[in-house]
Formats: sequence, C-alpha cells, structure tokens
Amino acid sequence: MSWLKGRRSPTRVEETLPLPIAGHDAVYLLKRSSARRTLALRVTDRGEIAVNAPLRLPQHEVDRFLRRHADWLKERLESARTRVFTWRDGAELPWLGGRLTLVMLAPGGRPAARQEMDRLFCAAEETAVETVVSHWYRHQARPLLMERLAHHAARLGRPTPPLRLSDARTRWGSLSPKGVVSLNWRLAKASPEEIDYVICHELAHFRRRDHSPAFWREVETLFPEWETVRRRLRQNGPLYFQF
Repeated sequence: MSWLKGRRSPTRVEETLPLPIAGHDAVYLLKRSSARRTLALRVTDRGEIAVNAPLRLPQHEVDRFLRRHADWLKERLESARTRVFTWRDGAELPWLGGRLTLVMLAPGGRPAARQEMDRLFCAAEETAVETVVSHWYRHQARPLLMERLAHHAARLGRPTPPLRLSDARTRWGSLSPKGVVSLNWRLAKASPEEIDYVICHELAHFRRRDHSPAFWREVETLFPEWETVRRRLRQNGPLYFQF
C-alpha cells in the first residue's frame, strides 16, 4: 500500500514545433511523456500532425525520426489536403448516400438551416456555416438512427437499446458495457445500407463482444451482405468525415 501511495503520475509536456522537413512550412504537436519508451507519429484526416515521444529524448532524435518518415508524411498531408471541405455556395453535401446542394443565404436573425428537396438552405455568417450545418445533421441523425436501431433490435427480439450520438473521428459505432449503443452522427451522410451495416455490427456485439469468426457469423445473420457494404463504407469514409 505504501508503494501505491508513493507512485507518481507520468510527467507530460506538449509544444507546437515547425516540421523539420525541407519544403514544408507545417507545424506538428510534440507530446512528451515520462511513461513513453518509443516514438509514434500520426496524421489526422485534417492534416494535423502529432508525435508522441519519451520525455527525455533529445530533440535531434525526434527531428531525425520525422525526416526518416518524410515521404510518408508528404503523402498523408497531400491526401488530407484533397479531403479538406470548402464551405461555399453550391457545395455538395453528402446525405443518406446522395447529395444536397448547399445554398448560403445572407444572415438574418438566428442562424438556421433547412432542407427543401435536394437543397439545404443555410442562413448564417460565413464563419458559422459549418457549425450550423453540422448541428442540422446531428438533429436529423437522432430520429433516423433510432428508427433503424429499433427496427434491427426487434429482429433480434430485443428491446431497443439506449442510443448515444457520437462525434468520434475514427469510429462509426460502439457498444458500452452497460448496453448503450453509440452511433456517429455522420452516418446521416451514409447510404441506408451503410447505416444498417453499422447498426447490425453493434447489435451483434450483444452476443459476441469480440471480433472473432463467431462474431462475424452473428453479423452475417443480421446483415448477409456485410462484407460488400463494409468495403463501401471504408471507401466513402473520408468523404463522410470531411466535416
């Protein structure tokens, strides 16, 4: 017990530094921790670079690590640039596997968005358009996902589990130990088949909490075409995660 009391929490330090690669003016977030023993590099879909490093590792070792991965970094940064979404009048927004055309209106009163057929009208300051449109998606997502969750739960003979909307940047869904299903609000951009696949995937976890062959048999029972639709979702994922 005395050993536990004397145990210290890891020391962590963060700083933003210029990327030490010729021809690039990007910066990266260096996160040092006394608990780390190795270096790790990550580039987000938005082109944000992060490096995790041991607390006492010399900076020149971090720089050398980054230069060694220069080609990989350039490729990921270029890929991220092509996925950056530009908020402009006439932009195409993914919606239920199809498209909505964004119509930007002059702001007047409370910022708001509304759908009319295949157009989404947004009245807001230019800097607020992304926030307003994202809020609209979230508002539409809850009843849409709840309806599909209830449908597939009934097929299993289960009561509809609680639903939580997720804002995860890399996951479509999860099942908590308490039986709460989390579904990413960006699924409102996906096709009905992609939505159903994710929901059936999470419901299958009620019977199998792992990803063993037995789990995938459960998924196939609920959603026989899961392999084809999962591949499609992986291909479309970067589009859905643009905002």
